[in-house]
Amino acid sequence: MNRNSTVWMVVLCAALAASLASCAETAPQQPSGEPLYTIVRPPEQESKAGGIPPDKEAEIQLLLQQRETSARRCYQDVLNEKHDRAFQGSVKVLISIQTSGKASAVKIAGGTLNDKDVHDCLIELIKDFEFPQLAAAGDVQYEFRFRPQY
Repeated sequence: MNRNSTVWMVVLCAALAASLASCAETAPQQPSGEPLYTIVRPPEQESKAGGIPPDKEAEIQLLLQQRETSARRCYQDVLNEKHDRAFQGSVKVLISIQTSGKASAVKIAGGTLNDKDVHDCLIELIKDFEFPQLAAAGDVQYEFRFRPQY
């Protein structure tokens, strides 16, 4: 390969590399110059000392979702007494879980459904759930949403 061919090859490679780099850094744009889309990444979650690791927290959230049918009975029993379609809302619970997977405490942490009977039933129900074993005890929050099915 002669010197001119080598120089020409280097120039082409440099132009190609610059072209590819600019493609990777900029999003496609509309004629107005605004990007067609924006990539938003969630902030990195730091594991707190003594907290529940993200994989275990996801496992706990899944378990609570799977048990929503039994939790719904707490709401449905009170709804059957009230016969009121306006009786609906959410209940946020804060669950403290021991390393053994047993709930050491369950507290109502908020929500829009303020009914003592529903709250008491949910607390007792959740205390009986078997959560995954943890390396360190921690707390998790979960929100139940209730509304009449009829």
